[in-house]
Amino acid sequence: MKEKTDTHLVEYAVLLSLAAIISLLFYYFRYDHRVLIFLSGVASFGYVLWGIIHHAVEGRLTKFIAAEYAVFGVLIFFLLYTVLSF
Repeated sequence: MKEKTDTHLVEYAVLLSLAAIISLLFYYFRYDHRVLIFLSGVASFGYVLWGIIHHAVEGRLTKFIAAEYAVFGVLIFFLLYTVLSF
């Protein structure tokens, strides 16, 4: 049980680090909308990739779970793209 907890800590630390780095970059480039749109794509792709790897490591990855992460990542990207385009 301890190994699984340690694995979860590492996985979620990676996700938290990704979110922190993207947040800092969003703040640093807050006036350049093209860079913000690019960062939105990177963040969405990173989230999808993290989710697929997370479930694959646990042995619970199915096509439905992968599609769910992909759809959610695309939805978030389009929402950020819409907001940043104005």
